[in-house]
Amino acid sequence: MRQMMHRLLVFSLLFSAVVMPAGAYNIGDRGVQVMKIQKQLVKYGYPIGTDGIYGSETARAVQRFQADKGLDIDGIVDSKTYKKLLGSSMPKNEAKRAEKAKSKTVAMKTKYPSSRNYTEYSKIKKFTSHDVIGDRLVSTANKYVGVPYVFGGNTPSGFDCSGFTRYVFSHNGINLPRMADEQYRIGSAVSRSELIPGDLVFFSTYEPGASHAGIYVGDNQFISATSSGGIRVDSMDSGYWASRYVGAKRVR
Repeated sequence: MRQMMHRLLVFSLLFSAVVMPAGAYNIGDRGVQVMKIQKQLVKYGYPIGTDGIYGSETARAVQRFQADKGLDIDGIVDSKTYKKLLGSSMPKNEAKRAEKAKSKTVAMKTKYPSSRNYTEYSKIKKFTSHDVIGDRLVSTANKYVGVPYVFGGNTPSGFDCSGFTRYVFSHNGINLPRMADEQYRIGSAVSRSELIPGDLVFFSTYEPGASHAGIYVGDNQFISATSSGGIRVDSMDSGYWASRYVGAKRVR
């Protein structure tokens, strides 16, 4: 009887592993299926860790794989990417979930609304992006709208501009240097017409060169820590910011 129960348990585990994958197709997922995807990426020549955790490193590898194979570049393993990568069709229940994640629009919400900034901020309702990492960066940044500006600050009790960008990126698995000019020296240069949510944008404020950093959120808007209003969303086309724009970098 005990042997029979043991066999049934082993069979059920094997069955669940085959029929009900853990759904490791997006950032934040983890498990055996994530490891399976990671190992396959390594086989294709994308050197990443195979720890079973779908983080930004795995998402970047998926993006590179998608680019090489002529697929939509979004870092999400949808049914097409799954089949191209693993050579078999994705289970139907997981295909539906992956497609939902891929097409989902990210609502820009705030944990700390400030009355002086809410009217402008609320104009930006939703955006759809094909960069899952950028979406998550913006989602994290928007939690801190209204947090006060503190020179040298790098925590939710108060931020300066580069302390804020570094904090947001670090909470999404990406390490940035501490200062704005240092952040401007890394990543890939992006023209203004090619900006997507999650890109770093830089301005010249209190000194020449990149002395202020923010995160692009879409619709020519960016979020940053300002000395006059704390964490807030501003228009890149405003008189103050438009004349001080330096450039942008994409760090993934």
